Amino acid sequence: MYFKRILPVLIIILFLFTGCNKESSDEDDTIIFNFGSMDGPKHVQNEKTFPYFAEKVDELTDGKIQFRMYVGGSLGGPSETLDNIITGLIDVGRGIHGYNAGVFRGQSVLNLPFMAEGTGEELSIVAQKLYDTFPEIQEEYSDVKLLWVHAADPYAIITKGKAVRSFEDVEGLKLRTPSEEGSRMIASWGATPVSLPAPELYDALSKGVIDGGVLPIAAIKDFNLADVVDYVTIGNFNTNLFYVAMNKDSWEKIPPQDQKLIEENLLGIPMAAKAGREFDLQKDRAVKEAKEAGVEFITLPEEELEKFKEASKVVTNHWLKTMEENGVDGKKIYREAVKLMEKEGN
Repeated sequence: MYFKRILPVLIIILFLFTGCNKESSDEDDTIIFNFGSMDGPKHVQNEKTFPYFAEKVDELTDGKIQFRMYVGGSLGGPSETLDNIITGLIDVGRGIHGYNAGVFRGQSVLNLPFMAEGTGEELSIVAQKLYDTFPEIQEEYSDVKLLWVHAADPYAIITKGKAVRSFEDVEGLKLRTPSEEGSRMIASWGATPVSLPAPELYDALSKGVIDGGVLPIAAIKDFNLADVVDYVTIGNFNTNLFYVAMNKDSWEKIPPQDQKLIEENLLGIPMAAKAGREFDLQKDRAVKEAKEAGVEFITLPEEELEKFKEASKVVTNHWLKTMEENGVDGKKIYREAVKLMEKEGN
């Protein structure tokens, strides 16, 4: 009797944590993979980008390859996503590089201060091209099948209660950041970095745990922050990178001809550009929503922005030194990133 009561629960657990499964049809077998994201269903990447990818894969493979979405961290939180993809608890997952300190050293060049001179789409293309160009960066993803890498729209300083209208205004503030580079940047300004998953932003701001964060403006819409944010200080301070990756064994379960179709039509630049473009569109929606809620947008005078840039140079210098200590030509990666941004922005 006891076994009969727990059997349904066991079946659900078995489904979630045994990776992909097959469902038979009259003509062939359909392979269904699970997709896990730490963010909620209304996040623009979960609402727009991945469903687009799943639809295109369905079309390319005549319905043979499909995905089921599990969002809101139901298949693992931010710090668990990468490990869960590697071990196969998640077939496909979307995560943030910054939650895996020391893993994506080369790719993190775009997390450095004031490297976000472009739109989300442009920065995403640069991120993907850096991966395509450098074997050292490709090696950082050796445990997974990378589908695409992308950036958010450039980060602003978003605060509650206190406006940042000058470099001096940021001193002492507790600001959320998702990356090691972001933490060093905030500390270089005299503020206190706080590591916090994005889904916890609303509560943290409401309760005064943090004063704000260095965030993409799109996050105001993604995490419903318009009623808990008072000021947005624009400055293209940095960005953050995201990966969408697949368990290697799961990828190998896709027939070779379908792998080829997916790689040639979707993976890499096409999906990176799509993801970045959706962030840009979400940014526009967020600005409109925030202004309607009374949020003030602040543009810093050039002389104040220069103070932020000057203070945060130590972060780039530290990154270059760390890359050298790890036997990687960080200067070469940095120069290529700057070159690609200049090209994409023109």
